[in-house]
Parts: sequence; C-alpha cells; structure tokens
Amino acid sequence: MRRTKIVATIGPATSEMEPLRQLLEAGVDVVRLNAAHADMETHSANVRRVRELSQVLGRSIGTLVDLPGPKIRSGIIVNGEVELANGQEFILSGSDDGRGDERHVATTLSDLAHWVLPNDDVYLADGAIVLRVIESLGNDVRTEVVRGGTLRSRKGMHLPRAEAHVEPFTERDALALEMAIAAKVDFIGLSFVRRAEDVERVRAMLPKRGVRPALVPKIETAAAIDNLDGIVRAADAVMVARGDLGIQMPARSVPLLQKEIIRHCNLAGKPVITATQMLESMTRSPLPTRAEVNDVANAVLDGTDALMLSEETAVGLYPSQTVRMMSEVAESAEGWPRQRVAPAATGADGDRVAWAVAHAAVQAAEELGVAAILCPTRSGQTAHRVAAFRPKVPIAGISTSSQVLGDLSLVWGVRPLVVPANSDPGEQLRLAVVAARSAGLVREGDLLAFVFGSAGPRAGSTDSVRIVRV
Repeated sequence: MRRTKIVATIGPATSEMEPLRQLLEAGVDVVRLNAAHADMETHSANVRRVRELSQVLGRSIGTLVDLPGPKIRSGIIVNGEVELANGQEFILSGSDDGRGDERHVATTLSDLAHWVLPNDDVYLADGAIVLRVIESLGNDVRTEVVRGGTLRSRKGMHLPRAEAHVEPFTERDALALEMAIAAKVDFIGLSFVRRAEDVERVRAMLPKRGVRPALVPKIETAAAIDNLDGIVRAADAVMVARGDLGIQMPARSVPLLQKEIIRHCNLAGKPVITATQMLESMTRSPLPTRAEVNDVANAVLDGTDALMLSEETAVGLYPSQTVRMMSEVAESAEGWPRQRVAPAATGADGDRVAWAVAHAAVQAAEELGVAAILCPTRSGQTAHRVAAFRPKVPIAGISTSSQVLGDLSLVWGVRPLVVPANSDPGEQLRLAVVAARSAGLVREGDLLAFVFGSAGPRAGSTDSVRIVRV
C-alpha cells in the first residue's frame, strides 16, 4: 500500500466527470484547483464533482485551491501557444490586446517598462524562455530572445527586483479565498509567501467558526528560504514549489533546498508537498524519462508527504496513466531503507505529552507487530502526530467529520475513514474496528494499537494508547 500521497491538478483534460473519475480511480488523494486559471464558478463546479465522485468511490479525497498570488504572468496567446526562436526580437507590452503572437505578448504589469533596465533577463513560461531587455518604449519593453521555446497563454514570468514591488495578497486572491471558503475546500495554497506574517494575514481572514481550511504556503522565493523556520511554524502544511524557486535561486541549489525544506517540515511534524515538473514529459508522452522517475523516487526518499502533478493532469494527454506511474514509483521507493527523521520532542505545537504518547505508540506498535494503528480523532492532530514518526504499519485516521478526513488526505500514510457519531467511548472503538475491517486494514485475530485523546471539551490532545486484539 502506497503511503506517499498524490496531489493532482485538474484542468481542461480532467474536469469532465468521466476523465475525473478515471483520475481519482488511478489513486489521487488530493485534487488541486489552480485559481490562476479558469474562473471561480468553474472551480466551484469542479469541487462539487470531486465530492460527488468521492461518495461514489467511497474514499475521502481532499481539495486544494491554489491562490493565484501576485505572480506576474504573460497574457493571452492567439491559438493558445507560439514558438519563440533564439535571437528574434520580442515585445512585452504593458497594454493587453488579448492577441499575443510570435512578435509580442501582454503582461499583467501595466508599468512593466518602469521595472526593467537594459540587459536585464526576463523569464517567461516559468523560466523555460529567457529574454534580454534591449530598451523600454513607452509602456512596452523591447527584448531579444536568448533562450527560445513554447510560450502558452497566461504562463508565469519572473523579473529582477519585482518581488519588492508587489503585495503577497491581491484582490484576485481575496475572490479566490472567498470561493474556496464557500466551497468548504480542505486546503488553501498561498503563492509567493515571503515571511510568516503573510500566512498569518490570510489566517486572520478565515471564518472564526465552522470550516477553516488548512493553509499551505508555497516556498518559491529567496525571501521564503531566508524565513523558512517562521513560515513552517505558521503553516499547516508546506509546498516545495520548485519551478519559481528555480528561477530565483541557482538551479544547482534547488535539489539541496528541496531536501532542506522537507527536513524542516519533518522535524516540525508538518506535511510537505513536493511539486513542479515531476513527470512533465508525460504531458505529451505515455512514458516518463528516467530522470523524472529518479526525481519522484528521490522526493520520497527525502521524506515528502505528498507529490504533486500540474500540467501532466490538467492539460496532459495521459492524466490517469501519469498518476498510476507516480504511484508505482512512489511505492517502490518507499520499500527502500532510509533513515527516518523524527520530529522534535515538542513538535510544532509545543504539546510535549501528545508527541511523546504518539512516539511511544509507534514504538509499541512496531515492536508488537500490530496490523494497524487506529487514530480516532476530532481534530486530526492525533493522526498527524503518529504519521510524523513514519511507522512501518498502516495508520487509519478515523473521524465523524468530513473536514477532518479531508485534512488527513494529505498526511503521509494515513487512510482517512469515516464512522457514525457516537458519544459512548467503547462504542467509538468498536466502530473504528468495523471501519478498519471494511477497509481491509485488519482481520480477525489481529493486534491493533489505538491512539487517541481522552474525552473532554478540548480537541487536539493525544494522551492514550491501547493495544487490543480483534
């Protein structure tokens, strides 16, 4: 059974019901909706489809809305894409005519010409294309193509010194956040976070009661690397966004930064997603490159909780095959011996007792050879803590709350299972066993480890372990 989770972006290739069903059946754990593309009504409809299929398939599938952030983008290209050749001139326009072609394209920056200087490098298509500035002409910028490639509509741009000129949370982010809250999604991806305060600012905008989605800042700027400790503490989970990070930092540094970010998250007991170009060639090819297979396997060995697919499943020709390939590679890598990185004694929340109990439960479960660790939970925190120690036995996060189960869909090794509400502690444990048996995790005569918090008004504590035989 694969323990690493898979996040897949849905788009034109997978937004209809049948392709989406095939994608989920292939093994997707969390569906990502990129608010930088399509409108909010489309994303809301996609969330509803995911929920419908989740019921049909009998699985808890999480939903993540990725806020667009202040990312600078090129504009619309006629017919969707154009090829830029080395040495040609190309105009970046401050005004949008909606008709980009091989000679020019608009950008989201009306004052672009004031931000760049001659000989500055400008990166298009998320870094794949490099332009060199020749001069500014009014609101336009005249450039030479240094490294050509395929430019598609609304792709990311990077400009020198741009970060200091933009706010991390935009009006479009506010609209996307409102939609995400109304749709009761499980996770919110925060783009171009620079410091912990950027995370807390968005958290203050969440409802005080009811559904509060988990916040997932994306580490994709040099400033975020400088402030990594604070961002990880402020986050509910973290995404290693290697595309934009690879533009702002030397390419040779990105593999090492990936390992460092994952290690920080492992030590804090926070879930971490590794993203960008993991199986990109499968956007057009039924098979990945060997380098991509190595990339996926190494992210698993680094300790990532989840792997993410972007264009591969949003616009690719082989979305479900890509998910199955990623699943096979991840499961194979999980079988390779690796040194587990145990979280700090107090975790990120400072609850020494809860983390000590979770650690002791994992040690006991492995020494006794239990079939599974069952975590009845009201908040999801017990399952989070147990999973942080990367036990060799399956983990079931068991709850009556769809929000809690959605949150657990991202956590390494945790199988989210729903049970009916019951106030009797003994009956709660019995229902947990029934759910685990139905899921195929346990059989008659198996030993089980229960890890849970004592009954009381405060959800989130972990203070009890019980070993039982089915």
